[in-house]
Amino acid sequence: MWPEKNIERVRGRDGKDYLVQNDVMFTGVKHTRGEFSRFFIELCDNARILAHRCPRCRKIIVPPSEQRCPQCNFVEMVEEYVRDVGVMVATPVITAFPPSRFKEEIPFGSGYVFLETNGGGLTDQALAVRVKTTAGSIRPGIFTRGTPVKIVFCHERLGEILDVFAVPQSELTPEQIARSPLFEYSLVWTDAAKLAASDEPVFKETLERCVRLFCQLRDKISLSSRARENLKGWLRVVDIKTPGGSFQLRFYTESFVVTRNPENDVQLTFIINEPELLLNWLEDSMKGENEKLESPALTDLVLEGKIIMDKPELETINRLDRIPRSLRRDRVI
Repeated sequence: MWPEKNIERVRGRDGKDYLVQNDVMFTGVKHTRGEFSRFFIELCDNARILAHRCPRCRKIIVPPSEQRCPQCNFVEMVEEYVRDVGVMVATPVITAFPPSRFKEEIPFGSGYVFLETNGGGLTDQALAVRVKTTAGSIRPGIFTRGTPVKIVFCHERLGEILDVFAVPQSELTPEQIARSPLFEYSLVWTDAAKLAASDEPVFKETLERCVRLFCQLRDKISLSSRARENLKGWLRVVDIKTPGGSFQLRFYTESFVVTRNPENDVQLTFIINEPELLLNWLEDSMKGENEKLESPALTDLVLEGKIIMDKPELETINRLDRIPRSLRRDRVI
């Protein structure tokens, strides 16, 4: 966030020298929410969703971005509360590479929701809102166009749109759907996914090969300054579960250890029902610069729902993805 001002010389892959400069830029702005203040105060103080309705054409909008109806000779709109259930307008966008402000929240989903009115219809304007799932990290396939959702209110609210988020109604009980408002602490945050455990020898063999390759990858990191930098300062205990069994990666600054004896201080869990995908990535990580790579990045596998995480945290996956590139650049492989 605040790098020291510095200019350094680095050697490029083409053998030429290049200058890299650190710059610091900060802009502070204080501004009023103005006519939107009522909407956010209602979210914060009363856990209610405020809308504006035109008394003539009956158009209803949320958030209340207009105070006068442009279709009815600018007649003044009136306040009206809407329900906290609705449907997705379209499949929400999943963000994996955000600005630094949201780095700790990735991956996260953002979409638009048509909310129900007290008369049974839907609002004419959609509310922009974060979307979450109670079954691990957000991933494709959970939300689509028309998915029924419930607006959930965060326990601690500040007066911003992040005070609320939407979850699929299919993940809630009828009592939770009927409850209004529904608060975040009322949700049951379940396991990320069901693991298809199997006694098939192929799964156990794949697991053993993954463990061996992770050990080889760990040994090569010590030979690469770039790879060590990829893990510098990173402390995580990651549980990797597959149908053939599980193992842990215990990250400490500049390296990690692989253990088949899991402990209880797990901070992140990966569930992989197709362990050959992880094996393919590990085999690619051992290939040299001119060899053809077959596997997508681990980050892509997360976004495709092939690797399911129990919480929104992509930094460990991103760091792992960097290691093979660093090993090739330092000509370790």
